[in-house]
Amino acid sequence: MLEWIKQFSGKPDHPLRDAQAAQEVLDDLPKEASLETLEQVSHWVASVRETPGFACDDRLAVIRLLDQEAERHAGPLFNQFFSKIHQQDRATRAIWGALCEYWGRLGEAYAQCVADYEHGEKGAKNIEAEIPLAMARALRAVSLQFKLRYLRFVNPETRVWPPVYRMYAFAELKQFDTVPVVAYAREVHTTVRAELQKIVLLNLAAPHEFSPLQLELAFRILARFAISAGWSRIPQDDCNFLVDLGADGPPSHLKTKESAGANKRFTGGSQALSKLAELRELCDKNMLNEEQRFGKEFTPAQIITVIKHLHAYLGATPPQRRYARTRLATNLSVVHGLKPICQRVTKIELGSGVALSEDMDLKAKTANIMKLVAEEIESTPETWAQKDQSEWGLGADIPPDLGKWAEPGKLCGVQIKGGKVWWVGIVRRIDADTGLHCGIRIFSKRPVSVWLRVLGASEHQADNWASSTGSFSYNYLRAIMLPDALKSHDHPVMILENKSYVPGQLCEVMMGEHSRLIKLVEFIEEGEDYVRAAFAWHQPDNT
Repeated sequence: MLEWIKQFSGKPDHPLRDAQAAQEVLDDLPKEASLETLEQVSHWVASVRETPGFACDDRLAVIRLLDQEAERHAGPLFNQFFSKIHQQDRATRAIWGALCEYWGRLGEAYAQCVADYEHGEKGAKNIEAEIPLAMARALRAVSLQFKLRYLRFVNPETRVWPPVYRMYAFAELKQFDTVPVVAYAREVHTTVRAELQKIVLLNLAAPHEFSPLQLELAFRILARFAISAGWSRIPQDDCNFLVDLGADGPPSHLKTKESAGANKRFTGGSQALSKLAELRELCDKNMLNEEQRFGKEFTPAQIITVIKHLHAYLGATPPQRRYARTRLATNLSVVHGLKPICQRVTKIELGSGVALSEDMDLKAKTANIMKLVAEEIESTPETWAQKDQSEWGLGADIPPDLGKWAEPGKLCGVQIKGGKVWWVGIVRRIDADTGLHCGIRIFSKRPVSVWLRVLGASEHQADNWASSTGSFSYNYLRAIMLPDALKSHDHPVMILENKSYVPGQLCEVMMGEHSRLIKLVEFIEEGEDYVRAAFAWHQPDNT
């Protein structure tokens, strides 16, 4: 009798059979953010998606209630995970796994609601106006899941791409792709296309070359500007990437001329890159206090670094591997951080004689040089398994329990087995799909460790980035000159402490018996404890 009544009512045999029943269950859940509650809500999301018999409007209403409830837990848990992202403890891994699972299930649940509507299931007409929102939220969940995986240097699962493409193709068919929606409260308008663009552009922007902080910033920037990216059914100059809606893998860069096709969509930076250029100009002028859309935790230098990266990879000619790679099977000594690298470079390089410019011969006596740098070397190098090498790069596998510091953007010193000198480079890429593989870009094979004495510059005493950081209180600063750096800049390049960079600032280079003035002329990128900058040799004005 009971089963007959249930069948007659048109409701599924499920505790969350409609919005009212779901709300009653959710009212009994703990209100404080917790992993256990998120896991419970995640279970309900999967259950509601998988249970047959839901009318379209009932299923969507219940999923939206579950989504609303999970928001109160997922946000704080993500912040907790992000604050401990470098820790590998069980609790942090559990949060990461639960968030990945939840956003994966949420995306599938909203996609199921769209599929119900597409197939004309009971209640479909009642939710037609809500379908663009359901699509946008489905794609938002996918982007959040992708971000989580990138934060752990793991690629998204290939199986996710086909359902994403199918949903977007259906959105185009119904002309839902450009309908403005507010995905969640307190957000600006978005569209289904913009949400797809965010997924596509982040994937194309070499996300494994971002540090976690840079990735979070890039995610926020793209969330704001993806809506301005190019999108076309035919190849265009500013749409140099291909999104094949019939494919089973990620988008790709157009290396050859591509013809149009029914499933082919072409995308690129277009107006989004122009807007990023405007944002960079704000940073250069120290006007970012007017730009609070990405969070106050990011410095102008960090924003410029990420913008330059996005410009490079989403522009017309993304970076390509320039040098052939040779397979190797040897060991590599690695240290990280500016101070340990300076100590290693100084110990080996200084006093041997090296010319940094045509008119400055640095052949100082070792005894005089070491007056400034006499200190005990504190760090012990790690030993990694080198796998390959090119002219200006190398790859290595990081053994278990080592390299916990390694992430894109980290400054490192490397010594090839059997070599006598230390090279200076940067961790450029981490892959954690199978083991932990690190790609290192070499800045210099004959770096020179120096000390700088900051002199300041009168035109930058009040309105520069570092005026409030205490940079002028420094007596001596560690720095590394890169005399053989790749000629990608008009001026020689150096690495110095990150709080010491001020555009136009004058410094005295101290090397034993010799000293000379330099002027910092161009910011290149910022890392955790360093800035890479171009400089010019400065002639004092004696008039």
